[in-house]
Amino acid sequence: MWPFLRKPYPYNPLSRKDLITNVCIGCFVVFFLSVFQPFGISIWHTPHRFLKIIGFGFVSFLCPTLFKIGTSILLKRRRPAENWNVRSEILALLSVLFFIATGNLLYGKFIGIASISFGQLWLALLVTFLLGIFPITANVALKYNRFVALNREEARQLDDELKQYELRRGEIHTTLPVEIAPVEGKLSLIAENEKDRLDIPADDLLYIESADNYSTVVYLRERQINRQLIRASLKRIESQITTPYIVRCHRSYIVNIRQAADISGNAQGYRIALKAEGCGSIPVSRNYGKQVLDRLTSLKAS
Repeated sequence: MWPFLRKPYPYNPLSRKDLITNVCIGCFVVFFLSVFQPFGISIWHTPHRFLKIIGFGFVSFLCPTLFKIGTSILLKRRRPAENWNVRSEILALLSVLFFIATGNLLYGKFIGIASISFGQLWLALLVTFLLGIFPITANVALKYNRFVALNREEARQLDDELKQYELRRGEIHTTLPVEIAPVEGKLSLIAENEKDRLDIPADDLLYIESADNYSTVVYLRERQINRQLIRASLKRIESQITTPYIVRCHRSYIVNIRQAADISGNAQGYRIALKAEGCGSIPVSRNYGKQVLDRLTSLKAS
């Protein structure tokens, strides 16, 4: 159980799909309260009862939406897309239930059908958690398994293309005479001030990582891993690169495909393991997966 909770899980900031999901949650709350009339709703003696029930649905829409906006802002610098796991997802969803329960209790107080007390808060939390804990856990587990299966299959395709590209490269370098063998170029990465620059052989680049308005260039020099910080955004750096085997693979990373050892998939997406010892692996987000695959396919054919 505990190892499963530590497994990577995809994190997404607030999106249109989330808004649609939250609207469905609100509509379900209105439907459930109107049809089954639990918690004493059937004996309410209050005008505009259905409109007040709609208010509970609106609170159930608003609370998860505001929670997602707030957490996206707070976690922006912590790169949740790389560090999020199953436990994080479950805790986030339980926190949403807490906010929904609290919001509905406050709304009940506002329309005069509930009182604010520790007992009432505990009851609201208990009911909300009991209704939500099992669907949440099942949903997370099902989504996790679906993402793993999908990403592993796509990662396998990427890895196959990588192996074929490496095989093709090996054939070219062993069959061509030395005097006409391909000559690798150089990278010239220029900072925002147009003065500072880093010149390295393109083949020696491992990857480039975004660091806000800076970029960390990780490369090999005499078989040792070196890192150099350049004051330039990753977008600016990307615009300076014309080498076909160096490709953007993530919102925060550019990678040298020739330095890739293999590609594997997990629930968050794919990861490129690099050949250099101690260099670890680089994430490939789903948004850039097709771009990496297309680049590998074109390199293999060239």
